Amino acid sequence: MTSTPDDGPRQFFHWVEGLVHAGDPRLTSLGAAGGAIRAGVDDLARSVRRSLWHMTALPSWGEVGAARPLAEVADSPRVEYRYVTTPRATGRLPMLTSHHRGVRLAPVVAPLLIVDASLVFVGVPRGNPLTGGVWSSTIPHVVAAAVRCFEHVWQGSEPAVPPGEDPPFTRRMVDIAFLLTDGASDRQIARQLHVSERTVSADVSEVIRRLGARNRSHAIALIGSGTY
Repeated sequence: MTSTPDDGPRQFFHWVEGLVHAGDPRLTSLGAAGGAIRAGVDDLARSVRRSLWHMTALPSWGEVGAARPLAEVADSPRVEYRYVTTPRATGRLPMLTSHHRGVRLAPVVAPLLIVDASLVFVGVPRGNPLTGGVWSSTIPHVVAAAVRCFEHVWQGSEPAVPPGEDPPFTRRMVDIAFLLTDGASDRQIARQLHVSERTVSADVSEVIRRLGARNRSHAIALIGSGTY
């Protein structure tokens, strides 16, 4: 199979499934949940030079946390950072729009990560027997097809946070949220973030208020899954 899809995201991911089923050498398996990406996420983030395009359909809070070094690439003025997810994801994870600054919303078929328009990491749609697997490729026409797929989704996306408005939580509140869901105490969070314990306590109280949570444990549950 040498042709590549030109008709949109569903066709692209269907094409990828075909390559995977055929054992096509243009794709390299990274195992379940992209274990190789998780293990080398810091090195991957440091390798980005020009652009990082990322889309996910329904990430878990754990997956968001594991990919934090990639989201931090957005802070570099030299890198074009794009992140797209679904309205369902932002409803489930209330901190997501504050963690991924500039996040946009659109229908997302499956996960896709493109680094410098030269390296692709791709998954398959949910419900497929291959779901959970991640494959990579640097083959130019595979990368080009992935870029077309992402551009199609990006052009049909809308900002998760209306232009001119701030995200619902501050950057420090998001950092605190990750530590809270890891089970850290206020004292441990204060040490980690190099702020006072009093500051952490005030921020935790504000996170609880903004989430509409009943208490700290309820807030942690909402942060991680949107339900309790």
